[in-house]
Amino acid sequence: MLFGRCSTLRCTSATARLCLDKTSRRCFAFSKGPSRATKKRVEVLERDWTTENPAEQRSYQQQQQYQQSQYGQPASSFPDYIDQRERRREEQTGSQYQYLGADVSAHMRKVYATLATGIGIAAGASLFTMATPLVGVHPLIPGLLSIAPLMGLMYTNKHTHSATLRAGLFAAFTGLSGMSLAPLIKMALFINPVIVPQALLLTTGLFGTMTALSLFAKPGTMLRLGVPLGAGMIMLFAAGIGAMFVPVTSAWYPLLHNVYMYGGLAIFTLYVAFDTQKMINEFEMGEDDHLKHALDLFINFKAIFTRILFLLMGRGDD
Repeated sequence: MLFGRCSTLRCTSATARLCLDKTSRRCFAFSKGPSRATKKRVEVLERDWTTENPAEQRSYQQQQQYQQSQYGQPASSFPDYIDQRERRREEQTGSQYQYLGADVSAHMRKVYATLATGIGIAAGASLFTMATPLVGVHPLIPGLLSIAPLMGLMYTNKHTHSATLRAGLFAAFTGLSGMSLAPLIKMALFINPVIVPQALLLTTGLFGTMTALSLFAKPGTMLRLGVPLGAGMIMLFAAGIGAMFVPVTSAWYPLLHNVYMYGGLAIFTLYVAFDTQKMINEFEMGEDDHLKHALDLFINFKAIFTRILFLLMGRGDD
């Protein structure tokens, strides 16, 4: 950035204004970035300006050298459009845990407390359903009904909607999710009563391990998994739909079933690490909605628990 009595170059992320002349003070403003011709014109003006002002030329060169030593490239007179936050993240050498502030830690405690409450609601709903005739209801029905509070929670905001309403939506989603799991849990208890506690213990251990991995990894490392995980979810969805229409006797059914079970277990396990760092990143950018963050983690927990329960049931059935 050029500093002088009258000839100044001021850059912001939105505009770049160049004072070209002491007397006329003509300025160019760029809304989307300067063109190639304009850059060339500015380079000529900078050269003329530094020729007329030897003292200021030395100051300008010192600034160029300082910025080159800081960023490893010659400084530019135009706005640096690289996200400064991404640059700071790349320069961080420690783990995500080392850079957690007090406010981030408080938000994470709130999220995990909400997650534990949601798991408790789901467990209570499952027990209630198994103890009543509601256990005969097809699990697809409460599963479909849970979409309504899910969408309601995702498309509401803590600043514009009642906290009680949003907490009720979260409780409704977790409760309906627990009801949809009731027939599966009852079947697992019939096969072997130890299977359900084992599945819950393994799910909690796996969830805690991936959470710790994301915290001790470099900041932003797990966020790079977003695109591969999204592609994996598409593949998982296709395998699930395909398994619904392929006969059990078909040679394709075991393949689709294994992709849905083992592939889904791997994907949702990685999603725990991804969502943990995403929660921290969004909070640092101003998104402090603990219900949405707890919702993401609850979906991961439920998906992992369901698949581990299926696998243990298959082993116990043998």
